Amino acid sequence: MKLIKRILYILSLLALYEVSKYVTEQILITLESNDDVEQPCDYERVCD
Repeated sequence: MKLIKRILYILSLLALYEVSKYVTEQILITLESNDDVEQPCDYERVCD
């Protein structure tokens, strides 16, 4: 019984680690995706 509890504890730690890694990755992707891309200037016209 003690071994089963230990295995479940380790599996739950691994699951929490993977979930937190995924959530952190998604938060970073969301935060970085809001960058505005400036349009490139034409070669013939002076950029402001």
